[in-house]
Amino acid sequence: MQQTFLPEQFSVQAVLAIQQANAIAARTRAILLSPPHLLYGLLAQKETDAVGVLTALGHDTEKMLRKLKEQFESRQMVRWQGGDKEQGRLDPALDRVLNGALEEARSVGVPFASTRDLLVSVLSYPTAEIAEWQRTWSVDVESIRQAPVSVYEQSVTDAAEQYEQAVERAREARRSQRVSPVFLGLSAAMIGIGAYLYQVTDPMPIAIFAFVTIGWVVSLALHEFGHALMAYIGGDYTVAERGYLTLNPLKYTHPVLSIVMPVIFLLLGGIGLPGGAVYVHMGAIRSRWMQSVVSAAGPAANGLFALVLALPFLLISDVGFFAEKPYFWAAIALLIFLQITAIAFNLLPMPGLDGFGILAPWLPMSVHRMLAPLYSFGYLLLIFLFWYVDAFRSVFWTFVWLALLELRVIPELVEIGFSLYRFWT
Repeated sequence: MQQTFLPEQFSVQAVLAIQQANAIAARTRAILLSPPHLLYGLLAQKETDAVGVLTALGHDTEKMLRKLKEQFESRQMVRWQGGDKEQGRLDPALDRVLNGALEEARSVGVPFASTRDLLVSVLSYPTAEIAEWQRTWSVDVESIRQAPVSVYEQSVTDAAEQYEQAVERAREARRSQRVSPVFLGLSAAMIGIGAYLYQVTDPMPIAIFAFVTIGWVVSLALHEFGHALMAYIGGDYTVAERGYLTLNPLKYTHPVLSIVMPVIFLLLGGIGLPGGAVYVHMGAIRSRWMQSVVSAAGPAANGLFALVLALPFLLISDVGFFAEKPYFWAAIALLIFLQITAIAFNLLPMPGLDGFGILAPWLPMSVHRMLAPLYSFGYLLLIFLFWYVDAFRSVFWTFVWLALLELRVIPELVEIGFSLYRFWT
């Protein structure tokens, strides 16, 4: 009675070799799957222990394979089938070979047979044809058995488990890159409040506050997403695991940097201070150029958002058009203004800001060591410069207003927007 063999008893490469053997048997219309077919299947696999060992022992496996193929195609070895029900059965000689391969594996404590075990067994229990080839090719079974491993083959069970793990990792990666419902909800709220401001002639004062604040949080998410996306492209895949590619503002939140400082700056001076935090593993980024791109991506996202918001101002030169819906356009103008101030701040070459991050990969370590004390006090230095250094303040505001003029944003709308934003005053 013929034994039933399971794929789990063999390595992945061994299973592929058996499948290749079955294919050549089917092509030559053989009644039974026999050891010569298996030898063909073993030689046809490239990245296997069997082929690696034969090559290391000085055998030309390509030449051996061609010889086998010629003989199969000339039908010298074909036993014609009498009916379809016979095809696919194992030759008793192959049954003995497969059992021998499993015994070879067990003798060294391995729970599955590799292609080398199959090759050793094929040559240990040769058919007449294989015995002739063995003499022609001077193949020594013991040399094959004792040769160092050339390819460590994997069991079918392990391969299946790794495949399932890979599928799960792929699913997790897709989940980590989906747009967050939080971001979608904020975007929908911003659009809804914007529609309200556009349609109502005398909106509630808090509506402008809500529109601009939500719009600012949306821009914060875009800013940090820009950093994370470039970091992911550059080689830091941990940003996906941390949820930074979902655009979820909650993933970027830092109690002080993300909430307290931006609100203080916004209320005191109407300045947009990005306060999110994405932790990028710069050591994983493949080049210094890419490290600079990662830092520049945040301000670039603010710039793109500002450009989209400013399109009506760039395309429509009639001031009367904006005067018809002053509350809506004042809110839009203020949001553009905040984006420009955020870009101006972030491009400053100070530790802790993106401007410094752009330069940092190109600075010598001596400069980094010299600036190390500033890393913890960058924001305090920024506050000092802004409130106490007139020259700094003058250059900053000149840049902001020139950028707004380039976008053709009406300055009066920005002033109206800011006065309406602080509705409680």
